[in-house]
Amino acid sequence: MTGLILLLLIAAAVVYAVFFLIFKVIWMIIKKQSNKWPLILAGVCTVLFCGAAIGGAVWGVYKVMKPFSGIMERVQANPQPVYGQTVYTDPEYGFQVTVFNGMDFSDWMHFNGADVKLGIDTNVFKKDNAGKNIEGPVTLAALVRLENEPDQTSVKALEQGLKANKDRRLEVSEINRTSVDGRPALYASGTVYSNQGESIPV
Repeated sequence: MTGLILLLLIAAAVVYAVFFLIFKVIWMIIKKQSNKWPLILAGVCTVLFCGAAIGGAVWGVYKVMKPFSGIMERVQANPQPVYGQTVYTDPEYGFQVTVFNGMDFSDWMHFNGADVKLGIDTNVFKKDNAGKNIEGPVTLAALVRLENEPDQTSVKALEQGLKANKDRRLEVSEINRTSVDGRPALYASGTVYSNQGESIPV
C-alpha cells in the first residue's frame, strides 16, 4: 500500500512538473518573468487532471463490477453452499436455464453488437459447516446474445478450438447455439482446475 501511495505521489509530481514547464514556456513566450502564475496554474491543472484520472478509474471499476453486484448480494443473503439441480430464470428476458449447484449469473453486459451474461458456481465464495473455504473445480458459463446470426464457419472454428484445448486447467463441457428473445445466442460452460488438474483451493 505504501509503495502504491509513493507511486501515485511520484506520478502527481511528474504531472505537476509537465504542466509547470508548459506554463513556464508560455510565460516566456509572452515575456513574463514571474513564476507565480505558472506554479499556480500547474497546481490547478494537476488537481483537475488527477481528479479526472481517479474519477475515470472509479467509474471504470464501477462499470465492470456493477453487473456482478447481484451475484454478491445473493451470496450474502444465502451464505450456505447450494447443491443439486435448480432452474435459473433470467429477470430481463424471462428464459430459463437448468443449472447445477451454486451456479448464478451476472446482469447483462451490453456491448456493440452483442449482450453478454456470465455465470459462476457461487459455492466458490462460500464456506462449509466447519467454516472452511469450499475446495473444488470452479464451473463457469457464458451466454452471448448476438445482434445477427453468427457466421457458421467462425462458430465451428470456435467450438473446435475450445474443445481441442490442451490446457488441463480449463475443460469446456458444452457449447450450444440457442436464441434469447428472438435473437441468436451462444451458450458455453466449462470447468477451471488448478495447474495440476486438481481442484482449486479457494
